[in-house]
Amino acid sequence: MRRLVFPMIAAMLVVPACGSDTASEAPASPVVASALYSVPDNTDYNYRWSADPGIDLLSPEVTVIRAYMESYYLTVRALTPAAGYPGFSEAVDERLLTDYGNPDQLEKRHFVGTQYQHLLWMTPTEHGWFATVCSGDYSVMREAPDGQFFNVGSTNITAETVEITAPDSSPISQSSEGPERAPVADVFGDWKVVDHVYSARNQAAFLECRNRMPDEASHRPAKWNLPHDTPYPTLAPYPGWPRYDEN
Repeated sequence: MRRLVFPMIAAMLVVPACGSDTASEAPASPVVASALYSVPDNTDYNYRWSADPGIDLLSPEVTVIRAYMESYYLTVRALTPAAGYPGFSEAVDERLLTDYGNPDQLEKRHFVGTQYQHLLWMTPTEHGWFATVCSGDYSVMREAPDGQFFNVGSTNITAETVEITAPDSSPISQSSEGPERAPVADVFGDWKVVDHVYSARNQAAFLECRNRMPDEASHRPAKWNLPHDTPYPTLAPYPGWPRYDEN
């Protein structure tokens, strides 16, 4: 298995347009965030997304949902909010950010494999969007000190909800797919994440999520935390994130 860790460079590039008074100014294009970012070294797994018909994985609102969900699980497994993508802490309501205290004093596990995410529903709200997301972590594995691997999920698929508010002005269009594991740009921009419920209140969502994973239920581990001598494969991220020079 190939472990992928890509250091992410961050800085904000804004290029003003020059010309006469009658010339219009080109809109600022956020290219990279203002601080260095790298995927935590204990999280060598990738995310693969799918969506129900009619949902565009590359739209601005879905890009924010993807960035938030991926960041959320990275912060949980790396035990620090700093593990979130560039702009994560600023975009997320502070009540949703977990205080892990001193992560250096906590036991961090090493994770490999592939996490599957499926966008089930996207519902417009007065100020933004309400998303229902299926999360399948049955193919993510924790590496034990003795070299064995344990799946962190099972046959059960979690249905989660995330609510975001849109910026006052139209979001700047930028690429949101590519071969990288994480974005180098602050893809949150002026979008805000105002709510996240790990277990959806709509129980119908759990029934729908059961059939949205790439693996049939019979091919998923029946029990949580089963030991394996070798890990599940780490597949390439999809749709992934663009390289710096592609933004």
